Amino acid sequence: MMLVGCAELPDITDQQGNLVAEYAGGVLLRYSSKYAYRLVKNDADEDGVEDSATDAASGAAATMEPLASPEASASPSPEPGASAGPDATSDPNASEAPEESVAPEPTEEPSVSLDELYHIKGLKFSYVSSSYSNRYPSSDDAIEITAPADKVLYIVNFKVKNTGSKAIRVNLTGRPFHYELSVGGDTALPTLSLLPNGGLNYLMTTIKPGKTEKASLIFNLDRDKKGTKGNTLSITEGEKTAVIEL
Repeated sequence: MMLVGCAELPDITDQQGNLVAEYAGGVLLRYSSKYAYRLVKNDADEDGVEDSATDAASGAAATMEPLASPEASASPSPEPGASAGPDATSDPNASEAPEESVAPEPTEEPSVSLDELYHIKGLKFSYVSSSYSNRYPSSDDAIEITAPADKVLYIVNFKVKNTGSKAIRVNLTGRPFHYELSVGGDTALPTLSLLPNGGLNYLMTTIKPGKTEKASLIFNLDRDKKGTKGNTLSITEGEKTAVIEL
């Protein structure tokens, strides 16, 4: 459709120009064979033949489908033997928490005998007795040890016999023995002995053949421990321990 005339075109605004373009486009669509509300129908419409001419304004963009991206269109091929479900080779109990391994309880070293512990050829060590007392000893050949008012002495007596044919000089002061008394749920260490031979913890004496020497350990305990039974004494040197039921 052509418009002719000699008149000057008036100055219009951008908004007015857009209205004119919209009106002109609507007019053109009414004569397009692709427009459903066109004014004129041709014979091709009635025979069902599609018009090969495509009107650019009638929705070419509307009928265009977006191209699929290469990432979306490319689907990974399953590997042979792969399954879409859970891993067939997985352990059905894999989701369960593994059982915690329990560390074995440490085993205590077996108690050795006093002879194995002291290990002095020709000497035999033996436990004799234990008792509670307020003072020790009662004889006049040693300095008497007296317990304070709130304490009690606990005396553990041993004997050391020379089973050989020669006199044996004994000196335990240079050996690192550890003595520990367990009494009523508490532990105690022996006091410094004032006995002539030094006591068992500091024994220093000479024993003649066939003779026996008395050696004692003295513990200073709280008075409420007096009379407690079922006590044990542990004597340790290195990795060897002798445990004595008192």
